[in-house]
This record gives sequence, structure tokens and C-alpha cells, in this order.
Amino acid sequence: MVSKPQAASTAQATLWGRGSAEPADTAFEPRHPKSAPKSLTQGSSACANGLPHPGGARCSSYPRGDLTPPTQSNHWTMPRALWTAWVWAVIILSTEGASDQASSLSCDPTGVCDGHSRSLNSIPSGLTAGVKSLDLSNNEITYVGNRDLQRCVNLKTLRLGANEIHTVEEDSFFHLRNLEYLDLSYNRLSNLSSSWFRSLYVLKFLNLLGNLYKTLGETSLFSHLPNLRTLKVGNSNSFTEIHEKDFTGLTFLEELEISAQNLQIYVPKSLKSIQNISHLILHLKQPILLVDILVDIVSSLDCFELRDTNLHTFHFSEASISEMSTSVKKLIFRNVQFTDESFVEVVKLFNYVSGILEVEFDDCTHDGIGDFRALSLDRIRHLGNVETLTIRKLHIPQFFLFHDLSSIYPLTGRVKRVTIENSKVFLVPCLLSQHLKSLEYLDLSENLMSEETLKNSACKDAWPFLQTLVLRQNRLKSLEKTGELLLTLENLNNLDISKNNFLSMPETCQWPGKMKQLNLSSTRIHSLTQCLPQTLEILDVSNNNLDSFSLILPQLKELYISRNKLKTLPDASFLPVLSVMRISRNIINTFSKEQLDSFQQLKTLEAGGNNFICSCDFLSFTQGQQALGRVLVDWPDDYRCDSPSHVRGQRVQDARLSLSECHRAAVVSAACCALFLLLLLTGVLCHRFHGLWYMKMMWAWLQAKRKPRKAPRRDICYDAFVSYSERDSYWVENLMVQELEHFNPPFKLCLHKRDFIPGKWIIDNIIDSIEKSHKTIFVLSENFVKSEWCKYELDFSHFRLFDENNDAAILILLEPIDKKAIPQRFCKLRKIMNTKTYLEWPVDETQQEGFWLNLRAAIRS
Repeated sequence: MVSKPQAASTAQATLWGRGSAEPADTAFEPRHPKSAPKSLTQGSSACANGLPHPGGARCSSYPRGDLTPPTQSNHWTMPRALWTAWVWAVIILSTEGASDQASSLSCDPTGVCDGHSRSLNSIPSGLTAGVKSLDLSNNEITYVGNRDLQRCVNLKTLRLGANEIHTVEEDSFFHLRNLEYLDLSYNRLSNLSSSWFRSLYVLKFLNLLGNLYKTLGETSLFSHLPNLRTLKVGNSNSFTEIHEKDFTGLTFLEELEISAQNLQIYVPKSLKSIQNISHLILHLKQPILLVDILVDIVSSLDCFELRDTNLHTFHFSEASISEMSTSVKKLIFRNVQFTDESFVEVVKLFNYVSGILEVEFDDCTHDGIGDFRALSLDRIRHLGNVETLTIRKLHIPQFFLFHDLSSIYPLTGRVKRVTIENSKVFLVPCLLSQHLKSLEYLDLSENLMSEETLKNSACKDAWPFLQTLVLRQNRLKSLEKTGELLLTLENLNNLDISKNNFLSMPETCQWPGKMKQLNLSSTRIHSLTQCLPQTLEILDVSNNNLDSFSLILPQLKELYISRNKLKTLPDASFLPVLSVMRISRNIINTFSKEQLDSFQQLKTLEAGGNNFICSCDFLSFTQGQQALGRVLVDWPDDYRCDSPSHVRGQRVQDARLSLSECHRAAVVSAACCALFLLLLLTGVLCHRFHGLWYMKMMWAWLQAKRKPRKAPRRDICYDAFVSYSERDSYWVENLMVQELEHFNPPFKLCLHKRDFIPGKWIIDNIIDSIEKSHKTIFVLSENFVKSEWCKYELDFSHFRLFDENNDAAILILLEPIDKKAIPQRFCKLRKIMNTKTYLEWPVDETQQEGFWLNLRAAIRS
């Protein structure tokens, strides 16, 4: 038997999918769960399967991992009806929560899920093994539980940075054995636990920056991370101590970043346990412990970067480092403040750390006036082994009080590469240029150099071994004068004067004799002249206003001419050894196989971003050349059709034209043949079905339509218009005219022979005569039916007289006619002959008098 409380407990245990139930007073963390797409989400189940708790809360476990069942033993009971209602509420809210979660993540088929900046306050439930990358950064997540990620066994990248996480349970990452990238930066973690990382054997990247912890824990955090290559720890406020056990277990790191602006305690040898560090980034506010740290790392470090430090009080002790072997090759000072005194101490460091080859100052401030003569700088003869010096965005607040730097000129003799960018440099003194005897590379980009100051800088004996000079984005204006000023640099072969406002190019210029590379990009020039040196092997004139290229450069191997206004490729005969050409984003609309073949040594062509006319020839060439992709480095994505309109925007590789567009001549020929056949067929049909007659009929009808429907009575000039065949003229002229016009009173007849107006179009004569006649007499005979003009006269009557139903037509049958012989087109004539009386000429002379009497009566009616 199972008692009622036991039955309730069993039902609850079944719901939660575990052998125990959860009491009502369990502490829950707030949660608004979101779910991944169906392919990455399990169905709703119990608490073990991520089922949300009612009210948006979520199930949480006790320290032992199980919840105490509501049995009589712990005196916790609930009415059965209330318990059932609670269970159904859990199920309903679970379904709603799953729906909300589905909208919080966007996952692609490869398992990359993006949920950053979605205002989530918990890790979405229902994540499965299909998730390989999960980005939940920049949300409001506060808690990471043991079961939140337990199914993500294939997860490789997890980003939880910029949340509000203050608690991570011990086994939260236990199942993530394939995790390689973990970001927990900028949360609210006040304590770190090594148990978080004990199963992350393959982890390569770990970011713990910007949390609230003061130390890295009581035990070594990273002893279980043998493959870790990038580690970021510390914060800008509360992280104050570094102890010897902190980095135990780490032997090699590619990058270590420590944010310790308020560092107060550094136990010696804390960083010495790391045998090799490629790049150390150290954030320090004050340099008090800097030398102690350098002592530990100087033999195992390749690159040391110091950030956000005030070195006003820095003092370098020679004894601390003089007897140790060093491996540091590069020093970087980023956002660091110097004084004249501390700068001298840093220069001392260059001498004692003998392996330093490169020094970089980025966004630094020199709070001094450059008065080094009163200091011990005169005892330093050089900058150690430093060969490369880089200065970017150097700020000198007291610049106008700054001394000349003649006291440091002797230190520069061994330097080979100098970069001073964006530091408002307007002059390099001639004496300093002459001391830079080993200089091979000089970059003065984004400064204030002009032709006037360049004349002093490139003085006689200045930079004797200089090969590369970069004067990008300065204040140079004259290309001719710039070339003349650089004639003193006999070994110069690479000159970058891009982003200066030259605007135009003179016809002739002078250049150093060994010039091989010239960069004139973004100088607003609109044409090229013979000013360019003939020795050039590399020329960059991109992003200008050029509309043609017609220079002969026999040694040019690389041409960069993108973002101009060129309409065609340059002539290959001008560039016989060209191997690389980048001519993208011009207004070129086509190129041919012959053009490409003319560049016999061309290996690389970049011509995308132009407005290509996808003609049949162009498509046939580009789509038919399988090897084209080896030459066109941006093929096929950057090659798009601009016309015809129906393929605009399509890739040239994918465009297809119709047969009519590609075989226009054949289509035109076929169309002409079809038209000829159509005309021929039309002629045959017109002849067969009297089409010409219908056309004439229509024209006559249109002419008649322009006339008044019925002529006024005063315009009637004739009693009758007689329409007859010429072959019946004897009967008309000798019998009818005699009987009617010589009768008393006489009838006035209109005959075409006598009364038509000479020179007037015959159709108009017919129309006018019929309209000016009271009646129209048709003398019907076989000859009449065959007469062309009789047809016209009858046609007009068809449209004009018969339609008026005024009985103006008088039919005289001169001889018997078979009604079937009358053409079908005279449909009304056939109808009238079938329905109305007509006069028939009698052969018997005794009856002829009655015929004339009837005719006269018909005319008078």
C-alpha cells in the first residue's frame, strides 16, 4: 500500500525525472528561459531536463545535488488538489518558457548559436549536443548551474562576457570536455574555483578579466589546463595580489594579459613558473612592482607590453637584471606617461635588456620639456640593440617649451627602422637625419611635413642608407618639388607620398636614380605624365581621378589603379613585363580574351567591382575559361552584371542570356524570312478572299463618312446618277438618255463620261455624283458585275444609300443574271434582289414603253 503522501511524492518524482521531489520553499534563482531551435532543443521534461519553475523561476539543487521529497518524515505536506494544480501549472509554464526561449537564440545548421544582447537573465534551457558555439554575451545572466550546459558535450566556444554572473556552480562546465574557448569577463565573480576547469583539458582561451575577485583563489586555478594558450586575468580595481601558486601548471602561453592597476603585492617568482610567454600585457597604474615583475619574466618572455601606467616615479636598478640572460625582443608602451627623468630610466632598460630589438610607444604622453643634458643620459652611448622604433600618437603638452633633441641624437646611430605616426611632426632636423646613419626605413605618416621642412630634413648626407620613405597624409603639394628634394637620398627605392593633395602632375620630374616603388594613391591627380620615373617596378595610383593610362613603363611589374574612372584595360604594349594589375572599381564594362592574352606575363588580375555589360561575347569568354579563376583573384563574387537590366546584379559566372540576344543576326534573318512569308501568304489570302476589295471598300467608306449624311435639297443637281458598265454604254447613251432627257419634262442624268470633273480623283467623282443625285440607277448585267468602277459605285451605295433605307437605288436588270453569280461581298445587293422589285429590260418591243413609264415613275418617287 502507498499512502496519499507517498503517492504525491511518487507523482512529483516522476515529473522531475529524478528519485526525489522539490519542496515548495526551495531557493530559486530568477530565470526567464529561452530555447534554441528544435534541432538543438530537447522536449519539455522534468527539472533534470531544464523544465522551468512556475513564475519564471528555475529548479535549483541542494549542495548534495538531490532535493528532499515531501514525505511525512520532514513534516512537509500539501493538499492533493493543490499539488495537482501546481503540477499542471509547471507544465503549462514550461511550454510557454520554451516558446520564449526559441526566440532568444538564432542557430545556424553548423551549431553556431547567437544570443548576445537579448536581455536574457538565465542560460536558455534545452540546449543539446548539436550546439558547438554559444554566444550569450552582453545579457543579464546572474547564475550558471550544474545542469545548464550538461548536454552541450560538443561545445567548443562559450561566451558569457558582460553579464551579471555572480555564481558558477562547481560542475557547471564539467561536461564541456571539448571546450576550447571560454569567456567569463566583465561579470560579478568575487571568487574563482579551480573545480570549474578540472575537465577542460583542451581549453586554449580563457578570459576572466573585469570581475570582482581580489586574488586568483587559494589553490592553483590553471593546473588542469595543459593546452591553455591565451589567459586574461585581473581587474582595474579590486585585484591587488599575485602569489606564487597563481600560475602553477602553466608552461607555455602565447598571450598573458594581467589587469592589475591597483597591484599591491607581488610575490617574487610568481610569473617565473611559466617557462615561456610569447606576449605579456600588463596593466599597472604605478611602476612600484614593475622591476620585480621584469626580473621574473625577462628570461622567458618575447614581447612585453605595458599599458595605462604612470612612469613618473620609475627607477631602473641595474643590479637587479644585469647578471641575467634576457629573451625579450620587443617592448610596447601603450597609454604610458613619461617625464624627462623616467624616459632616461627606460633608455637604461634598453641597454641592460640586451635582446630588445623593437620598441613601440603608442598613445603615450611625455610630461617634460626634453631637457636631458642635466641627466645621466650622456653616459648612455646607444639604445642597446634596438633596431626598430615606433611612435604613434605621441602627446607633448609642453611642446612649445621643448628643448631640441640634440642630446639624444648620438643614441640613434644603430636604429634601422623608425615609424612616427600621427604625432604632429613638421620637421626632422638635418643634424638628426645625419646621425641616423643606419636608417633603412622611415615612416612619417599623418604628420605636418611640407616641402619647406622636407628640404631641411633631407639635407646633404641625411639618411645615407634610407631605402623606404613613407610620407603618407602630410602637407605636400608639389610633386615636382618633392622629387627634387629627395635627390639627396641616393639609395631610396620605395617612396609612399599617398594621401597628399598634389592635384596635378607636371610633364617632367626628377627622382632618385634607384626608385622602384612609388605610391601616389589618393592624391587627387587626374592624369599621368612622363613625370613618373622609368625605373619603376611597382606603381600605385589607386583612388584618383584617372580616366586613362597611356604611359610606357618598360620595367613595371605591378600596377595598382583601382577606384579611378578607367573605361578599358591599359594597352599591354606599354607594360611588357606586367605581372600584377589591380584595376577594380573603375567604370570598365568589358574585357576580352585577346586583351588578357596580350599581357604575356600577367599572373594576377583584380578587376571586380566594375559595371560589366554582360554581352554574349563577354559571357562566352568568362564562362568558358576554366582557368580564369587562377588569374582573377576576386573571381567570381566581385564580377557583377550591370546590363542588360534583367541580369543586373547577378554574378557574371551565373548570368544567362536568351538565344535572341546572343544570335541577333540569325534572329533578324529568320524574322525577315518569316515576314516575307507572311506578306506572301497575306497576298495569296487577299487574292483568294478579296482582301484588296475590302480594303478599297473601307477607304471609300471612310471617305463617305467625312461627307454629310444626306446632302441638302438645294445641292441636288441630278435626277439620277447612272452606274453602268462601259460595255453597256450603247444601251444607256442611245436608249436611256434619249427616253429620259428628251422626255417632257426632261430628266437630268449624271453620266461619268459626260459629267465627271476632269482631274478630280475618280472615287471623289463617284461619291460626289451619287450624293448630288436624287436617285442612283444601276444598270445590272454580266458586264456590270465584272466592271471595277461599277464595283466602286455599287460599294459606295452599299454604305451610303442602302444603309439609309431611303430606296434611292433603282435596279435595272439589263439581262438575266444568276443571283449566285453576284459576289458574296455584295450581300445587300443580293438581299435587295431577293426582297425588292427591280426593273427588267424587256426584249419584246411592245413591252418597252411600259418599262420607261415605270422607270420615270421610280425616278420621280
